Amino acid sequence: MLKKFLVCFTLAAFFCCAIFSAAEAKSKAEFKNLTIQKLDDENFRISAEFKGNLTENDIKIRTGGQFLLLDIDNSSPGRISKVSGMKNLAKDFVEKVFVGEVKKNQTRMSFSFSEGIDEDSVKISITSEKKSSLLVIDLKKFVEKISEQTQTFDVSDKVVVIDPGHGGGDSGAVGHYGVKEKDVTLYVALRVEKLLKEAGAKVVMTRTTDRDVSWLRSPNRTELQARVDKCPPETDIFISIHCNAFSNPSSHGMETYYYSGSPQSRRLAVLLNEELAKYGGRLNRGVRTANYYVLKHNPHPSSLVELAFVTNYEEENLLADDDYQDALAKAIVSAVNRYFSQ
Repeated sequence: MLKKFLVCFTLAAFFCCAIFSAAEAKSKAEFKNLTIQKLDDENFRISAEFKGNLTENDIKIRTGGQFLLLDIDNSSPGRISKVSGMKNLAKDFVEKVFVGEVKKNQTRMSFSFSEGIDEDSVKISITSEKKSSLLVIDLKKFVEKISEQTQTFDVSDKVVVIDPGHGGGDSGAVGHYGVKEKDVTLYVALRVEKLLKEAGAKVVMTRTTDRDVSWLRSPNRTELQARVDKCPPETDIFISIHCNAFSNPSSHGMETYYYSGSPQSRRLAVLLNEELAKYGGRLNRGVRTANYYVLKHNPHPSSLVELAFVTNYEEENLLADDDYQDALAKAIVSAVNRYFSQ
């Protein structure tokens, strides 16, 4: 009798576990497709289709400037852990996407952005339907609102350090037609110097000829530190001028950089970005953070600009054109004017 009871009890427990496991498997959300789209210049939407049960309480969110991370309990990544299940229609803004199972029944989604996001703008919603449901994440770029000024700008007595990238033994990037980055950056920088001096600013150039700032073939760190050392203690802002390059000649556009943690540097980078977009007319690749030596080790508000891609056939020709160089110089000076106007 006892043996028969134990057999019956074991079978009952087995079926209960099986039923419970089946119910658990049925309730767990399994993701099918993920789509990232641009709604307008500032707003973006991430949509993840899934089957099963999911609530907002299952989702833990972390944000940090240029990334968004979601840990989703009671779920599995399904197809969206593969390229075939993911569609990114906003690659200029959403640069990297990772989806995977970091531990049992938990899906992690992480997104890296080319610019900062407005952390207060992140909104999550879940819509349920009979066959499948949708997890929607709405977010927007962080946009620093800078009011336009109508008065005459006054940069007199302001100390501006202009750094033409590369030079001397370091040509920088070289285009398909032989245009050298070190030449373009110097030409534009000299035009900027002239315009700023005419407006009354005190301009310090890290170099005014085709030369190394430290010494020929010095270590890279030494050369970069020599450029930072050109800044006098009373420096108001530092701008380093460069041209971009990439192995794919179709890469194009301009962008500006600053070192994270400096609000004034970010503001300078935003203004330079806006003016270069207006005067240069190229694809705007945005405002980005970077650990470039001349930004990270500079005690003054500083920004690095990438005027365009010297490795892009069209932009190489533009960068070598006198009129276009004048336009870029005017853009930089306009940004400096706006910086000191507020």
